[in-house]
Amino acid sequence: MSWIDWVVLGLFLAYVVGDGLRRSRGTRTLEGYYAGRRSIPWWAAGLSVMATQASAITVIGTTGQGHEGGMEFVQMYFGLAFSMVLLCIFVVPLYRAQPILTAYEYLERRFGASTRSLASAIFLVSRCLAFGIVIYAPAVVLSAMTDLNLSFTVVFIGVLTTFYTMIGGVSAVIWTDVKQMVVIIGGLVVCLVVLLWGVLSQLGIGEALQALGASGKLNAVELQPASLDFIPRAHGSEGAKSFWEDRYNFWSGLFGGLFLHLAYFGCDQSQVQRILTNPSVDQSRKALLMSAFAKVPMQAVVLFIGVLMYLFFVLHPSPMLFKPGDVAAAGDDPRVMALAEDYEQVRQSRRQLILRIAKDGSDPATLASYQGQVVEAERIRRQARELLHDGRDLKDTNYIFPHFILHHIPVVLLGLIMAAIFAAAMSSADSALNSLSAASVVDFYKRWFRPGASDGELLWAGRGSTLLWGAAATMAALMFEGSGSVIELINEVGSYFYGSLLGVFVLAVVCRRAGARAGFFGLLGGMAAVLIVHNNWAFEYLWYNVIGAFGVLAVGVPVSYLERAR
Repeated sequence: MSWIDWVVLGLFLAYVVGDGLRRSRGTRTLEGYYAGRRSIPWWAAGLSVMATQASAITVIGTTGQGHEGGMEFVQMYFGLAFSMVLLCIFVVPLYRAQPILTAYEYLERRFGASTRSLASAIFLVSRCLAFGIVIYAPAVVLSAMTDLNLSFTVVFIGVLTTFYTMIGGVSAVIWTDVKQMVVIIGGLVVCLVVLLWGVLSQLGIGEALQALGASGKLNAVELQPASLDFIPRAHGSEGAKSFWEDRYNFWSGLFGGLFLHLAYFGCDQSQVQRILTNPSVDQSRKALLMSAFAKVPMQAVVLFIGVLMYLFFVLHPSPMLFKPGDVAAAGDDPRVMALAEDYEQVRQSRRQLILRIAKDGSDPATLASYQGQVVEAERIRRQARELLHDGRDLKDTNYIFPHFILHHIPVVLLGLIMAAIFAAAMSSADSALNSLSAASVVDFYKRWFRPGASDGELLWAGRGSTLLWGAAATMAALMFEGSGSVIELINEVGSYFYGSLLGVFVLAVVCRRAGARAGFFGLLGGMAAVLIVHNNWAFEYLWYNVIGAFGVLAVGVPVSYLERAR
């Protein structure tokens, strides 16, 4: 990065943090700190929800996912619009009918303090882990750009985000998110233009689409699952995969994605908090619907950037390894250097074949040759990673997009892209931090330890808990080095917990006879169901949301009848 890019990035960070703090001045009450005095307009809350979703995980992980797997990941969002409509009809009025600050306060009114505390604790664990991934994603980019140690960049980003969230509260979070969303969109547009220029300089639009289709990168809708065997396969057993092991298809996206998004937007405090900051029920609904109908097109565009990046790297020189540390280490290992020569030969052969496919069509022989070269290139890359990491295949999916922007984005625009990545990271991190603090103070500190505490004391407790959660999440971020795609990782982490949280809220709404024991043991039952299934049978993570929700109902409903019988 040039000094101009650093200036652009520094000015952006200074502006968004300073303006967010300015807008939150005068916050003296707990409601002001966690609910923005319930005066945030719907469009700002909606943009904040979108900015939280368009995290650095989206910018880095989704582009990497598009590069590796094509458009299939977009199917995960097919249930999103349905989930938002259901939340607007049933959940928003429920939360706004009472002056609550966290979603889990509602559970105490239905099931008692134990269920509220258990649900809040589950949220705290899941959100802290997810927050760690949010910090890790931009730290990868900063490390790649500067050659700084990844651990140092993780700590730097964690400290920066913790500082302004601790001082400003949710008002600083939301108004900062609004500006960050504009920068994120600008950065994505720049990347899209550069990629289109690089691809269309060698291929026409039709030829590029022909090449991408032959590469299997435009598979946005898969109605026919890989298997129709609905009997789950035990871990380690032989035989073909079952229906539940096809990670992304229309059905897993529609049903598994529906449950995931119902839980995330309806039961996760980081999102529920946006509903609670608006002046009215109607404004809360507008905020949710705005984010719902903008999310899928935006996610598709980000994925398509990754897909174009794949074709760009086929047409233009591309490295065998994307992670800077691996590239540096490769020069000292003659075995890896020999693999690099083999990879270059395969890369050139792959380029000639894709040009032939794009211009002359994909006859079976040429397509088979191309696919064989793709497999061979990936085999070489995997072997190189294993040689550098003592037999471990530490994937570099999350370094593909950083490599592209570092080597192919012009000066000044590179600073804008870096600002967009930081904006995306901070918009998700500040939301997570403020919600972690809210759940800690409202659901535990105030509820169990200091019920009569003044707003001043609770504000100090809130800022202190923000600091502690920032430190905890920064340490969690250090665990994710060498992980796969961060966009899949964060959804997988959430899916272990979200189904059970959704299930206990559904139980509260649809089963009026359910009491305290039904809520508490139902929630435990949902978590146990996910754990048992995960340890014994092969299921892809989107189905964990369905399993957790039905696990809660399978335990909670019978317990409610037993309670009444007594």
